[in-house]
This record gives sequence, structure tokens and C-alpha cells, in this order.
Amino acid sequence: MDIDTLRKIEGLQTLETIARALNIKPQSALNLISKLKKQQYATVKGGGRRIRLYKITLYKQLPREEGMFDILNKYNPNFKLNPWYDHQVHGKYTVEDVIVDAIKTENFRAILATLRLFNHVTDWKRLYKLAKEKDCWQKVGALYDVARMFIKVRKMPEKYKHNKFKEWKFYTILRKKNFPEISEKWHVFIPFNRNDLGDII
Repeated sequence: MDIDTLRKIEGLQTLETIARALNIKPQSALNLISKLKKQQYATVKGGGRRIRLYKITLYKQLPREEGMFDILNKYNPNFKLNPWYDHQVHGKYTVEDVIVDAIKTENFRAILATLRLFNHVTDWKRLYKLAKEKDCWQKVGALYDVARMFIKVRKMPEKYKHNKFKEWKFYTILRKKNFPEISEKWHVFIPFNRNDLGDII
């Protein structure tokens, strides 16, 4: 693709603004857009009753992979999160990654949303390794035990259920011992109770 042409139309455009910027007919602009989309220099937003916008860039726009918010919302149809930043991922990104990343945000709603993900964990070894690397296995274990009280979850292998913890951990600045048995077992301050689960369960 000619870089000079891309520079003239870089940014958000409509069919009309592209035709005007390049001094070409609307049909020619449409043909150009089709070519740019195939070559990954353009993506489309809108359509129908809304004005169709084309995002043109100087570099190819690779397809966006599902990030943390996408996956949390997919498994929580009644409990949607509004992303507060654009979480983009590259390469393998699984439910196991999401659980750990959500915990590390220390965001109350994101942590709650992980409960439903425990029924989709397929690689406990990976989850354990990731959580140990990020020093949050106690929090993962406590969340798992809370989740299994209210919703269907996949069974955690016994070898990961050890609870020889001395240091207390907490998800957020709220230091509460809700679900006291689970809290004591994992040495984790759980900042939410059954009433907070709302649409999660």
C-alpha cells in the first residue's frame, strides 16, 4: 500500500471524507476501503442507522484477541464490567491467566467476576504456577472455595489444596474475615459476603 495515500487518510474517516481527501469518486473510495481492510490497514465501526466510520492506520491492525475484561464479561452475562483500560493480550491467554490478572487489579468487581471462571479452568497446573509467580495462590484458593459454595465449579486437584500459610493476604484495602472458615484456611481477608455476590450467583 502506498504510504503517501495512507498518510492523507490516516485516522477516523467516512466514505465521503476519504473520497474528498483523495479527490476520487465514492465508488473508488469504497474499492480502496475494501482493499485496505483486506490488507489490515483499515477497520470498520458503525453501520446500519449509525454512520460508518473507518479507522485508517499507517501500520497493519492485527485482529484483537480477547483480553481480561472480554473473558470476564463472557462468563458473567448478568454482571458486566466496564473496562477502565484497554487490556490487550498477545499469544496464549486463558481463563487461568484472567483469574490471576483480575486478582492483581485489586478491583472489587473484577475479583467477584472471577468466581464464575472456576467452572472453566482446565489447567490447574498452569493456574497454580501463574498464581505462585504473582504471589496470589492463597487468594485464588480462597476464591475457589467461595465459588464452590454457590456455583458449579471444576474440581481442584487435592495436591493444590495445601494450606500451610503463615502470612495473611488481602484482595483490597478492606480487611474483613467474611466466610470465616475459608478465611482461616487460606489466611486471606475476604472483603465480600453472600449479599455482595448479586448477579454472580
